[in-house]
Amino acid sequence: MTTTTRSASEARLRSVLRQDAAACAAFGLLMTAGFALVDRLLGLGPAWSVPLGVYLLGCAAALALVAGYPALVRGQVIGVVANNAAAAAALAALPFTGLVDLTVLGTIVLLGGAALVALFAVLEGTGAKRLA
Repeated sequence: MTTTTRSASEARLRSVLRQDAAACAAFGLLMTAGFALVDRLLGLGPAWSVPLGVYLLGCAAALALVAGYPALVRGQVIGVVANNAAAAAALAALPFTGLVDLTVLGTIVLLGGAALVALFAVLEGTGAKRLA
């Protein structure tokens, strides 16, 4: 791989990592600060939404740190991919566990979130393969 191709590949991966961080931060803030709205619209009570929001805010910080390193570290990006794969599976399974009394909108949002997180995992995994 040429230096130019590698630079372009790293730039795309950084962009995806930053978009992932922004999405985590936005949803994390919604889940923590807007827990009453989340409970009413989604059926995801504060006992679920606040810890999920704190987790997402932590993910946002970690993603921003990984994306901001002068040279991307393949092992860190693989860690991001593993975290996203686990999170996508958990989000996809939660509506069907009976642990939470979700509204229809809540089920749609969690399944949509699972799809978005899985997409980030695929894009970041593809980028990680291109890192040395």
